[in-house]
Amino acid sequence: MSKILAKLNLKQHWPLLIILGVFALIFCSISIVNHYNFRTYAWDLGIRNNAIFDYAHFRWNEGLLTYERFDNILSDHFQLLPILFSPLYWILGSYSMLILQILSILFGGTGIYFYIRKLSGSRKMANLAIIHFFSLWGIYSALGFDFHDNVIGAMFVPWFLYFIRYDKWANASIMFVLILISKENMSLWMFFIGLGLIVLHYKEIHKLKYISLFTVFALIYFLVVMKFVMPALANEGREYIHFDYSALGNNFGEVIATILQRPGYIFSLLFENHLNVSSAVGVKSELHFVVLLSGGVFLFLKPQYLIMLIPIYAQKLFNDDPGKWGINYQYSIEFAPILTLVAFTWIIEYKNKKKHRLIAYLLVGLTIITTVSVLDKRVSTWYNSINHQFYKKNHYVRDFNVYCVHKILEKIPDDAIVSAQTMLVPHIAFRDRIYQYPDVSDAEYIVLLTADDNTYPLKKEEYEKSIEKYRNDQEWDIFFETNYALIFKRKPK
Repeated sequence: MSKILAKLNLKQHWPLLIILGVFALIFCSISIVNHYNFRTYAWDLGIRNNAIFDYAHFRWNEGLLTYERFDNILSDHFQLLPILFSPLYWILGSYSMLILQILSILFGGTGIYFYIRKLSGSRKMANLAIIHFFSLWGIYSALGFDFHDNVIGAMFVPWFLYFIRYDKWANASIMFVLILISKENMSLWMFFIGLGLIVLHYKEIHKLKYISLFTVFALIYFLVVMKFVMPALANEGREYIHFDYSALGNNFGEVIATILQRPGYIFSLLFENHLNVSSAVGVKSELHFVVLLSGGVFLFLKPQYLIMLIPIYAQKLFNDDPGKWGINYQYSIEFAPILTLVAFTWIIEYKNKKKHRLIAYLLVGLTIITTVSVLDKRVSTWYNSINHQFYKKNHYVRDFNVYCVHKILEKIPDDAIVSAQTMLVPHIAFRDRIYQYPDVSDAEYIVLLTADDNTYPLKKEEYEKSIEKYRNDQEWDIFFETNYALIFKRKPK
């Protein structure tokens, strides 16, 4: 990889640098602005910030920010990348993981550029490919909602596929390992990516042995982590809590049996609202339409890449949580590299060379229109447009003094045990013990942003009653109060 970057002639590739610069600003205007304006939350940035604080101090993270106590946060999600990147906390503070996420997306886009540049021999085609990639809705949905490790993992995929295509096996192995350790379910994705690659390169015998090794190892890694590692780290009697696929069965064995015995039923789940949730009507259809308009039509022309997306469709559309069915949050990020690569690979291989660039321009234009459209309005009732619409004024302002809130948070001692409202947690998570309000436990301070309408996980009325409770509780004093923030301090015993 270092050789590739060393060969990068900056003068020759100035359009690439401009593209990276422009989209870096856009991505920062979403993610960094959200964080500064208190639109990031305990779940999940707060959890990750508290974890990297512990990792940077050479200890495991206990996961106090989740309702269910963990002896080790890795029993919730087996994500090792925060351990590797935890030293960033010393330099970038609470913005560390957000900046890492943005840089990873730029890195993934650069992988797309090199892949298409070498495949097509055209810098213009490569520039169109990276613009298409950076314009996909999945990236904006992810950036609009905190930090997630699967975003980082997905950005190594273009490089992995690049190194596979051009027989750079050592570099491919590095990318492979980084993807596996990004999150426990990414190994299952890599198994299906391996299957797709086997079909794609079935005539290249020298490649097949390496691809087969990657594929088999990915499956073994998935089974070992899910069956042995995570249960060993979990509290006694606690199983994997993210198995939410009751439509398929109660365990992995039943899921496999259902898939093999009822293929028609499985197909219907791709489209039907199988939970009969009224607020989820049309959410699955929206996903399919957005995928097709963003390059998904090419999946039918090169189905090897459709194989790679099987587990992504499955983990979304078969889930018991309707919030995962559609185009929201980080649950669509894995589509991004595959859609760009399948579309531009097909365009490059299309026999009519004169139409290559025309098709590419049309695809990029349609993708941009589609993304802007769903940034403005979605079927999903759970979509928070303000967090995503970087081109509107409301995204950059709050109805309280944001700067003053940041100064108020500095009043909290660094070594204090704190219970904080969800949007405050990511900013003060660098401490040994922190809870998400209303979980107070042994906290010494309760920190609330009363001007914010987000009272999760409490309803508004419950939230107001809880505040009144602490106002009248003889165990607590009001440490600081304005018309938009409130801090309680526990009285010394």
